[in-house]
Parts: sequence; C-alpha cells; structure tokens
Amino acid sequence: MDIGTLSVVVPVYNEEDYIAGCLESLARQGDEILEIIVVDNNSTDRTPEIARSFEQRDSRIRYLVEPRQGVVHARNAGFDIAVGEFIGRVDADSRVAPGWARAVRSSFASHDLDAVTGFSLFYESPFSGLQRAAVKKAEARGDFHGIKPAHALTGSNMAIRATSWRSIRDKVSDRTDIHEDVDLSLCLVKAGMQFGTDLDMRSEISGRRGETGPIEFLSYNKASVTTLEYHQAMTTRLRLMILKTSILHALLWPAYRMYDRQTDRLSWRKLLSGSGARTMPVDS
Repeated sequence: MDIGTLSVVVPVYNEEDYIAGCLESLARQGDEILEIIVVDNNSTDRTPEIARSFEQRDSRIRYLVEPRQGVVHARNAGFDIAVGEFIGRVDADSRVAPGWARAVRSSFASHDLDAVTGFSLFYESPFSGLQRAAVKKAEARGDFHGIKPAHALTGSNMAIRATSWRSIRDKVSDRTDIHEDVDLSLCLVKAGMQFGTDLDMRSEISGRRGETGPIEFLSYNKASVTTLEYHQAMTTRLRLMILKTSILHALLWPAYRMYDRQTDRLSWRKLLSGSGARTMPVDS
C-alpha cells in the first residue's frame, strides 16, 4: 500500500554541536524519507559546514539559507519548498528513533488527521532516567502507543499534510514574538482540521532547555501568553497552566545548572561554568 512520501524540515541556528546527530538519525530512516531540508537561519558557527558535508554525501539532504531571522521564517521556507505529501519538522537537537518516519507516514495513512505530533524523551537531563522509567512502566501496562488527543503540535517532533499546510499558509503569523508551532496548531483548529499525538512517533531532544535561567524562561512563557491572546484563545485555566510551568522550571533549574552532560552527573563545578542552554526561539 502506498502511504505517501515524507519531506522533513530542520530549522537551524548555531547548532554545530547537535546538527550532525540530528541528520544522522534522519538519514538512518532510509527510503522512508524522500528529502531532508536543512534551513540555516544565519548561523555564525560551523553549522553550515557540517550541514553541507551531509548534503554532499546524501542526495536526499538539501541545504538552504533563510536570511530573515526567526524560526518561523526558517520553517516556512522549508515547508514551502517541500515536495513530499507529508512534511515533518524536527529541531536541530532532535534525534528521531528508528521507525520514526514509518510511524509518521502510517499515522496519516490510517487516520483522518491533518497533522500529528510525536512523543519525545530527554537526553542530557538529570531527570531522563526518571522519565524513561515512567515510560517503560506505561508501556508495560500496554497503554503507551497509538494515537492520543493533542492540544498543540510540538515543533521538535511533528508532521503536517502538505495540502493542509497550503490551505492555511496565508493564515499563519510570521511574528517572531509568538510560538510558531502553537500558532500553527491554532490555525489548524480554526480551519476545522484535526491533529493528534502518535506515541509511536518517538524522538529524543536535548534537556539543555532546562538550563535556561528562570527570568529568561519567563520571557519565553510570555510568548505563550502573547500567542494565545493573538488568537483570542486565552483562558484562566491556560494562564494558570503557563504560570505553573514557570514555577516548575524555576524549581528544577538548579539541578539542570549542576548537571554535567559529559559525565551524566550533578557537579558543583558546573555551577561555575557557562550555561549551555539554547538560544530561545522567540523574541523577548
């Protein structure tokens, strides 16, 4: 049975430490992926060099530069030129699991969905062991697979039908102070489209997000408020949920600041070194 072709878009900005791992995991998906589009958003490190080296040895990989700064511009540039029937999107620090691309294609083939988001485990996190143990326990119960409801798409692990993307292309915002994946999700909802979470669409993402300082994370969550208000979708429940994530982040942040990725241990010395947190993907 023909289950459709898949393009994958990887927006990237100064990700020399991660882009190789991401592209290697995608390349290992074999012919399940038609093309891999790396959209460089003006990187100043070795990201372009690394991405071009992959392009030279794998004909499925395409490298291009999007000069307009902002992940939404990089995403749109990749989505607009993708030729697959489905368009996947992952972050530069995502490492998709074996069978990820097959799960994406099967989701669309067997369900009437316009988009789908996957499930991601953390690596480089002091809490990754606890998360994996919880998932293993849920899998043992037999209730951690298949399609489940989703409130929003997650940019680090998602896919959309190309036809659905084109139908809402002129509706998505290009503002860089809102969350582009949430904006995309709300545009789909307004258009009466359906999306869900496929728990078999697995990937891993770096836990470096936890190293973001509490003050900077407040600015990140301010973008969540701005996005919901922009769509007139803010509610008291959602505002409280956003506040809770800020409080939880502040409580967990000391452990992340002490976490040494090289040794997978907590270290007091790590507190004195520079943070390896990623640059926030939205403007403050």
